[in-house]
Amino acid sequence: MSNPYIYRGPVRSAQMFFGRHHELREIVSFINGNQSVSVIGPRKIGKTSLLFHLMRTETWPELGMDPNNLLVYLDCEILGESTYEEILSVFITEITAALDERDLPSEPALEAALEQPTRLSFERAIRKLNQRGLHIVLILDEFERLSTNPNLDVNFFNSLRSAAGRYQFAFITASAQPLIQLTYSDKSQAILSSPFFNIFATLFLGLMPEPEARQIIRQPSEEAGLPFPPDVEDFVREMVDGYPLGIQIICFHAFEMLKTHQMVDLVELEKRSMQELSPHFEYYWHNLTLSEQDALRRIYELAGRASTDTTLRALLRDLIQKCLLLSEGGDYRYPMRSWANFINSQTLPNASRAKASRTLTGTRLGPYQVLEQLGRGGMSEVYKGRHPRLDRTVAIKVLPARLSGEADAPGSIFAERFEREARAVASLRHPNIVQVFDFGDVEGTFYMVMEYIPGQDLSRIIKEIGALSPQQVQFILSELGSALDYAHAQGLVHRDVKPSNVLLENQSLKDGEASSGVPTSFRSVLTDFGIAKIFGADTAATKTGMLMGTLDYMAPEQIRSSGQVDQRADIYALGIMAFQMLTGQLPFKAENPGAVMMAHLQTPAPDPREVNPNLPDKVALAVLRALEKEPSDRFEHASDLAKAITEG
Repeated sequence: MSNPYIYRGPVRSAQMFFGRHHELREIVSFINGNQSVSVIGPRKIGKTSLLFHLMRTETWPELGMDPNNLLVYLDCEILGESTYEEILSVFITEITAALDERDLPSEPALEAALEQPTRLSFERAIRKLNQRGLHIVLILDEFERLSTNPNLDVNFFNSLRSAAGRYQFAFITASAQPLIQLTYSDKSQAILSSPFFNIFATLFLGLMPEPEARQIIRQPSEEAGLPFPPDVEDFVREMVDGYPLGIQIICFHAFEMLKTHQMVDLVELEKRSMQELSPHFEYYWHNLTLSEQDALRRIYELAGRASTDTTLRALLRDLIQKCLLLSEGGDYRYPMRSWANFINSQTLPNASRAKASRTLTGTRLGPYQVLEQLGRGGMSEVYKGRHPRLDRTVAIKVLPARLSGEADAPGSIFAERFEREARAVASLRHPNIVQVFDFGDVEGTFYMVMEYIPGQDLSRIIKEIGALSPQQVQFILSELGSALDYAHAQGLVHRDVKPSNVLLENQSLKDGEASSGVPTSFRSVLTDFGIAKIFGADTAATKTGMLMGTLDYMAPEQIRSSGQVDQRADIYALGIMAFQMLTGQLPFKAENPGAVMMAHLQTPAPDPREVNPNLPDKVALAVLRALEKEPSDRFEHASDLAKAITEG
């Protein structure tokens, strides 16, 4: 009796493909309307199996597929080093093969284009096929390889975009990363201006819902005459939830045991399954950043901070998109027991583990006593400290151990950025910018000593009380605008202006008292110049092309190129803050980072009066001006926003 469960590659049999009904119908509805689609999902989630099933013409009536569609599949792995002409030749060859497979007449224009593959000859062939009533759909699997092809430039992607706009010609791409992230990475910086990536509807392929997962578990074994007992079916669900590869692996071994021994030993089944799953989990794990690995190890500890830490929330969203985490009712959990077991087995190397587990509370950094932790962010930890000889209370910002490990290497971007922040901010003298007193490193632990500000950060206050009064907003913007104008005049752009980087010092607070809400008398203090750009600085940190900042507050030009921004990127972020303070919510909200990026790049800012109808017109118009997509359309100086709101 042959085993019906197959997991060495994509599903190639229609009888073994289960579920994904919603996703298939959604793709079909898009391409029937000549709308290109980007299918996003992590490795081994079933993207290629889905595409293969979509191409089976026998499924088209059920899915509602227009029979005039001509679907053409290409694996972009073979196109990763090809030239423009070679890629066009592959496109033409595969379209010709698709016609033959459908028993449709050949097209002379394709033959002519193959002899001389150019943009014009290719488009001429597409036009001829359209005149025959055919709608061409190019399916580009493993699209990452094509997007990073070193032989392609913006003109190639522009030509694809042009063809899709002028003809009945659409694309379906499949990739592990959203196209927006591929666009802004590495070599793809060269094609930022291409509108090709803006024509796609996005479809995320994640874990399968329970009914579909149980169908994969149950139906093949039943049809083979060896149905699984209920406890085996429940065991598979518990082990791998809706992870299709995991279901196939465990069911394969369960079927073999049932076939051989007429029973399933669940302990042995788990052992065999984990041996097969572990290499795949290792692949996921080692392709995560240190911050993502750290978050997964400490997920229950971090979950409570996600609501106030936008950087952490974005990181957790990425992990959910990768199907390595689930969010339910504001809580986070591992999607399956096998993955949880794998995470719990991961340990740091001895030296790194000692660093990571070491608490600085009660220790000394240089001459400073470390008293208690005040907060933790994506790039630093902040402690309350004391200089014994000066009897001065200070705040000590420390590079986390997980990044210090990288900072030990000469030229490390993290160490360089940390020291650059200290030097840049130490030179500033402004009442609304945190004062830096000292910085250094002790045995690889980098630290910076700042003035201690008694009070709360603005993000926590907004979370607690929602919208602030227009008078409070105007006062905060006035002080922050003055601080930013001063920093900009010194040649420094903050690049991470956000509420969690603004402290409201309660000037009426006595020592030992706790503060809550907006104080009646306060000073707004801008902190964290950790990713500030010094004009003219020739540092590795500004050359890497890294997307630096916090996405919810990031200006369009900063998304395109973090190293090429001026003071108007800070003004945009200040405008986001103004919108949030006046309404209690962000102007651009979405379930995934790619959608937030696209909103900053393309979607006009919503009118804050739609959320808060009581806002004066001039206040709303001032905020909207700060949020203009083009930097030249915004205010010239940060303080101008506060002035405009005051006039309102």
